[in-house]
Amino acid sequence: MPKVTEEYRVARRDEIAEAALRAFRRKGFQATSMAEIIAESGLSAGAIYGHYASKDAIIVDVASRVVGNRILDVERLAQTEPLAPPPTLPRVLVAGMLRAIGNPAIMLQLWGEGVTDPAVRTVAHDVIVRLRGALVEYTSLWHQRTHGTPPEEADVLAAEQAPLLISAVQGFVVQSAIVPDFDGEAYLASVEKYLPR
Repeated sequence: MPKVTEEYRVARRDEIAEAALRAFRRKGFQATSMAEIIAESGLSAGAIYGHYASKDAIIVDVASRVVGNRILDVERLAQTEPLAPPPTLPRVLVAGMLRAIGNPAIMLQLWGEGVTDPAVRTVAHDVIVRLRGALVEYTSLWHQRTHGTPPEEADVLAAEQAPLLISAVQGFVVQSAIVPDFDGEAYLASVEKYLPR
């Protein structure tokens, strides 16, 4: 029997995660069944379960990928000159999330699962810690370059401001999912206007 390479396993997991994400975009995490994920992937149930033990494992992986790509967005933005002010980061994160999952209510469903499911809560916590780290690094760098703030002082400021940036994204997700006449553009413009610079 031929040996399966690590590259093949990674490529197959990517394929399954992309298929699951397409299904989740249509119906959300909880309303999507494993049968729908299997059908969307075009693979057998055995192939899916060979890579993921459950639908929850797929949900956790997909959510981690979505946020991981948003962290990459922030890291790429940190390579530009001049750096965009930190209050513009929620717009970058929201735009990337909307491209990846379509309906931001999917993230709200995931957070809701985290309230009662310890495994989902652990992943959600880890994802927020990673995102906060990327935002702190970016914001500290911005303070240093824009205002000439000494690195240690910039780190303190960034650690205080990063939770506000995360909250702005979470606020967008919650309000866009629940408030029928939510104006996302006006919300992001207010974030850019009023969050600390």
